[in-house]
Amino acid sequence: MDIYESFLERYSIEVSKHKNEIPSYSEVLTKDGEFLTSSFNSVEQTLNPTKHSEILAIEAALSLTDGRYLSDHILLTALEPCLLCAGAILRVKLPEVVYFVPAKPGEGISSYTTESIYLLNHFPKCTLIPKSQIKFEFLSFFKEKR
Repeated sequence: MDIYESFLERYSIEVSKHKNEIPSYSEVLTKDGEFLTSSFNSVEQTLNPTKHSEILAIEAALSLTDGRYLSDHILLTALEPCLLCAGAILRVKLPEVVYFVPAKPGEGISSYTTESIYLLNHFPKCTLIPKSQIKFEFLSFFKEKR
């Protein structure tokens, strides 16, 4: 089983545990694909709009690595990181981000201009691996809420 299939299995388990939360789940792995940390969104639970799964997973990874950067790690996340999370990804110098559902135009890391990323002297490789299972979870969650 590859790291993406493993991620999708853990994602499904976590979604079933967090029915009232935005279904965003993130993991930080080593470059060799070894699991380091994971986190599920806690925006609804905490009523704090900054508690995104990417931010929480990055914070947990930083505490385990005792470092300032995650330049030898990979972030896997259900939804394309928003601009808030993109800022954190750039600041900790994650070299690779893999996501399974794209954000709306202008709302995700892919909408950062090359110039703005270049100014930070770091440009992560971003890969979209479309998965209808995750897209369905997001659509269902927001359909029920609205």
